[in-house]
Amino acid sequence: MNFSNRLYAIGAARNPVAQVLTLLAFGVVLIGAVVMGAVILTLVFGLAVVAAAAFSLRLWWLKRKLGWRRPESVRAATGGRLIEAEYTVVTERSTHRPPRG
Repeated sequence: MNFSNRLYAIGAARNPVAQVLTLLAFGVVLIGAVVMGAVILTLVFGLAVVAAAAFSLRLWWLKRKLGWRRPESVRAATGGRLIEAEYTVVTERSTHRPPRG
């Protein structure tokens, strides 16, 4: 008997009951893979949200600890004191003279 060709010859079962059971098994495996992928994806996104929240909280804490202040222009626009005035642009003369030559 020659079994060397039979090792690699995997074909569909001819029995209809075996075919149905095979399809059911593959369906269960596929559903399990999709559910497991969804769980892993949810965990990854959850960890990303927690990391972003921790980073934002740490950044806020450092700004608060270092006494970070908003610039004057932002403070003035958000309810601070605003000064309106007219101005004239004056150009300054250069004190550096080019060499004569």
